Amino acid sequence: MEVSIKMKFKITISIIASIVILVALAFGLEFLGLHWMRFFEPRRENIRREVFEQTKSYTHGKIQDLAKYYEEYQKANTIADKEAVASIIKIRFAEFDSDKIQSQPLKQFLIKIRGF
Repeated sequence: MEVSIKMKFKITISIIASIVILVALAFGLEFLGLHWMRFFEPRRENIRREVFEQTKSYTHGKIQDLAKYYEEYQKANTIADKEAVASIIKIRFAEFDSDKIQSQPLKQFLIKIRGF
């Protein structure tokens, strides 16, 4: 039973069309995946950052940094040096919750420097 040339041609065209459709489908899915990621990835990263900022190690590290800056501020001899340390504190602790600080002197120092 021999297959005619017309049938071979139809089979060949069907195989090529199937391959083209599969490649187009793969590119389309990848394109949709990139748009999906562009929409959801920033939100996922914000959640990860918020969770990290709530960890004990992050809070403890920030409090240690504040203690270091407090010592530098106390040791500063000139007003310019104190202002430099204060500006660093304002930047690094702008969004840090002062209620997480249990040491009252450090807490009051941060409130005094930030103004809130």
